[in-house]
Amino acid sequence: MKPWITRVRAVRTTVIAPVLAGAALLVAAAARAPHARTGSITGIVDVAGTVSMSGTVVAPTAIDMSGDAYCQRVNSGRQVLERSVVADGQGRLADVVIYVKEGAPRAAAPSAQDSVLLDQQNCMYTPNAVAVRTNQALVIRNSDETLHNVHVKPSRNREFNIGQPLRGTRSRRTFGTPEVGIAVVCDIHGWMHASIAVFDHPWFAITRENGTFTIADLPPGDYVLEAWHATLGTRQQRVTVTAAASAQVSFTFAAR
Repeated sequence: MKPWITRVRAVRTTVIAPVLAGAALLVAAAARAPHARTGSITGIVDVAGTVSMSGTVVAPTAIDMSGDAYCQRVNSGRQVLERSVVADGQGRLADVVIYVKEGAPRAAAPSAQDSVLLDQQNCMYTPNAVAVRTNQALVIRNSDETLHNVHVKPSRNREFNIGQPLRGTRSRRTFGTPEVGIAVVCDIHGWMHASIAVFDHPWFAITRENGTFTIADLPPGDYVLEAWHATLGTRQQRVTVTAAASAQVSFTFAAR
């Protein structure tokens, strides 16, 4: 082997070996480094009545579907109740949108992945309230064997009104601007109502049937939360989130 080739190989080994060793140390250190911790917000939303401190929730009324033979048939044998206010026996409220109104950390927000479904089933919108990110797909599906139309009435986004005549019909829509309280109606079946909320961050939730909600993976910080309900209005509350424990909050609405 020629002497100059030997010298070149020796130099390459002298330079590259420490670099590779240093890279290995960096990888090992990254593997050992703890993940950034986040917190969460959990809570409950109640309905408080105006008659007593314990509250009285007005019983929902039954929906008359006799004007549509299909809707009446698929709901035969059960009473379908109007859903403008849905509360359990303890006054805990469903379909309330809870979201970070002030202080949302945009830089830490993961991107939206899956689409969100708003279904028309048994001549009712299901669920009664949905929330999406800006430019996240909302899929609207007709699961009934009757004609529905989906009339969406925003104030900051584009209004649309689409017919869905066949079972299985799907439509995809997106919203480019944050907006809470977008009304959705079916002009054919006047009892069908829903709402859409659009956010430019992922820090939101909708209360379950028992009034509970969780906003998970929220970075530590001070925030203003807002609770929005389609007929009962809004409530706000300041909350501090830490990585050590979940923040517990509660909202109370006055029954109407």
